[in-house]
Amino acid sequence: MQVAPGPADGQWRAREADRLPCSSWLAQFYGRRHGALLGSGTAALELALRQLGVTAAWRVAIPAATCHQVVAAVLNTGAVPVIIENAAELLLSPAALAPHIAGLDAVIAVHQYGLPCDIPALRQLVGERLPIIEDSAGAWDLCRPGAARVVTSLGSGKALDIGGGGAVFGDRPVDAEVDVWSPGQRARIAPASSPPLSIHALPALVPAVAAAQARTARLRQQVPALLARLRDYGLEPWSDADAPPPSWQYIAIRTRNPLLFERLRYSPYADALGVCAPVAEALRELPMLRRRGEVAHGPHPSLNLRHNWILLDPLAALDQPRRLAAWAGGHR
Repeated sequence: MQVAPGPADGQWRAREADRLPCSSWLAQFYGRRHGALLGSGTAALELALRQLGVTAAWRVAIPAATCHQVVAAVLNTGAVPVIIENAAELLLSPAALAPHIAGLDAVIAVHQYGLPCDIPALRQLVGERLPIIEDSAGAWDLCRPGAARVVTSLGSGKALDIGGGGAVFGDRPVDAEVDVWSPGQRARIAPASSPPLSIHALPALVPAVAAAQARTARLRQQVPALLARLRDYGLEPWSDADAPPPSWQYIAIRTRNPLLFERLRYSPYADALGVCAPVAEALRELPMLRRRGEVAHGPHPSLNLRHNWILLDPLAALDQPRRLAAWAGGHR
């Protein structure tokens, strides 16, 4: 009997029945056994919250340095997003979260810019009561224990890029609420929920996984020497000896003073090196938060995140060493 092709074969027949085995295959890369493929990363995060029992009374912690669509997903469930501002760091830390856990019902921990958020430390802080959702949209191969669900985006520029879509992963089946069209839709007791990823996108997942693995392997091998060069230039790249290896969507460089930030951000070489900056203040100003949302200050509320970090594209830096030298050395 001929065996049907699977993910390892790189062949999918574009049938509804293929979506489930494909999502289970993908789940292994996120340290889970089951997955569900959806139309967007926002839908995946929304589905994860609904599976955890979210209600309109819930208050969900979100790190300030993250995508506004994370806020949108929380609002879509009717819950209250609580923006945890911690300008001294890029990742949600136990120190920033600790003053606010008494009033929280869930935490979204984001591996922002491919840097590993310390989810085990967050779990130790919040205990078993609060569910934690691990957001891996900007990271690859960062599986941290302690989260109830793992979500990712498959959109352009993400660590796993097929041009659009999202996924949620767990240790139990997570696809029950995904709406695949059937004649019984009109008889549903509950309203329609999350739309699935198009079956025609399934063939793109296998090469996207291969690309993510290759990119991450290269960066983990070459970035340590690049970090040493940046330190030789007198810069202060992100580093945590106790953390697992980042997947390096960006290299984050702490600037500490506005003058250095301005020189690096607006250098003539900045565009060629993919230099940008976090915009955490933008979350606080989102119009969607004006009627339903909170801002909770971290341990360093007086610091300006925008002037505290610069983000550097590691591939551009590796491929253009002369421009990197002119950019990084020119601040002295």
